[in-house]
Amino acid sequence: MISSWKNPLPVESYSTAKVVIYFYNNNQWVPIKYCYLLKAVELYRNAKTILDKEIFLFPPDLDPNIFPH
Repeated sequence: MISSWKNPLPVESYSTAKVVIYFYNNNQWVPIKYCYLLKAVELYRNAKTILDKEIFLFPPDLDPNIFPH
């Protein structure tokens, strides 16, 4: 997925919110790890620039696998 949208750094009050990092593979969302939002944004940028891969961030109480594809 190519997007011109740039993700800004989260405001300070949300930077320590926990998120789950997911990777989409074989029609399934695969959870990679839990971490804080600020760290997740850093990992997202590194994955995009260094590996040319895209990861997705979701709140810990949301499982993207339960939604229809």
